[in-house]
Amino acid sequence: MATKKMRPRDAASLILLRGEGRGTEILMGRREPRQSFMPGVFVCPGGAVDRSDGFVRSADELRSDVLAALATTCTAHRARAIALAAIRETYEETGLMLARPGAMAARTPASWRPFADAGLAPALGGMEYIARAVTPPGRPRRFHARFFLVRSNDTVGSLAGNGELLDLDWYPLQAAFGLPIAGVTKLVLKEVAQIVSGAAVAGAAIPFFTRHRGQRMISYG
Repeated sequence: MATKKMRPRDAASLILLRGEGRGTEILMGRREPRQSFMPGVFVCPGGAVDRSDGFVRSADELRSDVLAALATTCTAHRARAIALAAIRETYEETGLMLARPGAMAARTPASWRPFADAGLAPALGGMEYIARAVTPPGRPRRFHARFFLVRSNDTVGSLAGNGELLDLDWYPLQAAFGLPIAGVTKLVLKEVAQIVSGAAVAGAAIPFFTRHRGQRMISYG
């Protein structure tokens, strides 16, 4: 009997970098081995979009080019929610807030209260949209993930994981390729390395990673 295809859920990941050139480090942690999705591999912080993410007041907005690139696969409202999800999930998993001083609404959702209590609001203006990927059919969970890049000096707080990511730490970017990582993470790290080295072309189309019939597929746009 045919099974209903699982629709990928929108998700976002925030790639945090510190240092410059060959000294660049990336924040990563290892997923719990007992998790059903991507168990035991190193990832950058991130997770699925919550409905409330689209209604949170921010200190600034996405750059017009970033919003336009995101909005090729969703509405502008959803694009903003996806970027905000990356910020929220990163705080929950690492204790770091991509935020600036700013007032949030009085009825801020509970998941965003730590920002409001600190007199901060999420900062979208410095986010770079660098890649997206869709989990292929047949997996226990499927996500349509967007990957954003920011610098650590744009964050507030101290590194303090909530236990969701093990071995959470800053790793030299080149050494990260030697960690246990999924194929899609390796492809995204290659994009990051191109950006860090200055080899990336400004305004280039966003790479899209997935698999079809077991074969890795990469397209742009």
